[in-house]
Amino acid sequence: MRPIFTRLALLPAVITLTAVSVPAYAASPQLSTQAAIKAENDRWSDAFKRGDYQAIGSLYTEDGTLLQPGGERVKGRTAIADYFTKGYAGKPPATVTFSNFEFYGNDEVVTEVSDATIRRHDGKLEYLGKQTLIFLKQGGAWKLHRDMWNDNGALKPGDR
Repeated sequence: MRPIFTRLALLPAVITLTAVSVPAYAASPQLSTQAAIKAENDRWSDAFKRGDYQAIGSLYTEDGTLLQPGGERVKGRTAIADYFTKGYAGKPPATVTFSNFEFYGNDEVVTEVSDATIRRHDGKLEYLGKQTLIFLKQGGAWKLHRDMWNDNGALKPGDR
């Protein structure tokens, strides 16, 4: 009989632990916060389309970091602007769109998981990939803090 009482004694602790930990992992930010994050994605996309890589750099926190595939970390607004300037020097600006959003977090820190598509200036598909972004709210504005992405592999003839 003693093992049953021991298990029953642990039940309140298990219920409390579950109740406290589930919201920390499953919480979604308010719809207004999600809309604000999407607006930041639009600002990033607009700056990319214009070839304004300084504007892209300004969308990150002071110590914002790119976690690029197969490369070193790129840390800080200036370094991020330089990364895009060098990477796209001499190329006509392209168009990037983001889709299939997932949001996790609260009204101060949000993680976004989404897909990214890049099309050249002539509309031809250049890139399909996915990204994980961490946004921090600073001074009432959302700023990118961490930006990690990878591609879906080589484009296939059926990709549009």
